[in-house]
Amino acid sequence: MSFYHYLLLFFQGFLFSVILTPIMRSLAPRWGFLDQPGERKVHNNPKPLLGGAAIFLSFILLVGIDLAVLRWIFVQDFRGSGWLADQLNLLAWNAAGASRVTQQLLGLLGGGTLLFLVGLVDDRIGLKPSVKLIAQTLAAVILYFANVQIALFINHPVINFLITLSWIVLITNSFNLLDNMDGLSGGVAMICLILIGISTQLVNKQIFMTSASFALAGCISGFLRYNLHPSSIFMGDAGSLFIGFTVAALTIQATYYQYGTETATAWAVVMPFVILAVPIFDTLSVIFIRLRNHKPIFVGDKNHFSHRLVVLGMSQRRAVFFIHLITLCEGSAALILAVISESFGAYIVLTQTVLFFIIIAMLERVRNHSQPSS
Repeated sequence: MSFYHYLLLFFQGFLFSVILTPIMRSLAPRWGFLDQPGERKVHNNPKPLLGGAAIFLSFILLVGIDLAVLRWIFVQDFRGSGWLADQLNLLAWNAAGASRVTQQLLGLLGGGTLLFLVGLVDDRIGLKPSVKLIAQTLAAVILYFANVQIALFINHPVINFLITLSWIVLITNSFNLLDNMDGLSGGVAMICLILIGISTQLVNKQIFMTSASFALAGCISGFLRYNLHPSSIFMGDAGSLFIGFTVAALTIQATYYQYGTETATAWAVVMPFVILAVPIFDTLSVIFIRLRNHKPIFVGDKNHFSHRLVVLGMSQRRAVFFIHLITLCEGSAALILAVISESFGAYIVLTQTVLFFIIIAMLERVRNHSQPSS
């Protein structure tokens, strides 16, 4: 597929979501999906919580419609020449390989749907963290048996499952925790998905991976039209759990390094860690702060990366934009791992990533030890 096809997928997702989001916004108060203000919240008025439903439904519609179109194109016999005929024939050729990823796609949609529904219940009546953790484990099981699993050069089913489960839980919760300011979790997810799509295109042109990444990024972009500060709707746990799981699943399904090739070093397998460095940093730093303060790690607070930036003097909008910029900078550097053939270049990228967050931690520490500003 060409770059135009991926842009079309992005635009489709944006179009579906930009239409469905205001519909969900109007339905949320009637169905009781409202996020009330509170001590740990940054908004002062109740906000609709069905933005995640708009993202989820947009993605399902996009996948269903496009697969149906691909099957129709596959059985046609397009003759002639010209740009349109060439594009249709290219799509027909790609449609022939779509069946090879059916199992993985069903696993991704099955696990994603499970977490979306659990998140929807949590948005409506509230659920214990343990219930959501069990749901994430079940989603990881679905993904694992759909043959979407992390190997990391190890061919042992138990170890592969434990690594896959750990990654799914970490990334799913990272985006769930990151959803604490207008446009934050959605914006970071969109940037990460675009970078994942570019990386999979660079490494052996992985059509399914690139298509799914750009499609979901487009669905999120339409929602962000209504979620940027000051927002009129939130994605809720239904959206953040679905997005986090899907991002985690896509990073697992992607191939970053093939043994015996000279296009990249084995260090390319750490590319997802670098692309997702911001949500991972936010999660680990919040856990560290809560443990240091002798507080439960599953109880929410205002110690997230974004909150700490506001304490440094940034507005909500600037803090979110700053985190978006960091995500883009770190993720863009990660793309180098897909093409460099020397380990030294990989060391530079990884060192830069670590030093970047050390600098941020030092700035936060200086502010915390200084006198409060007037």
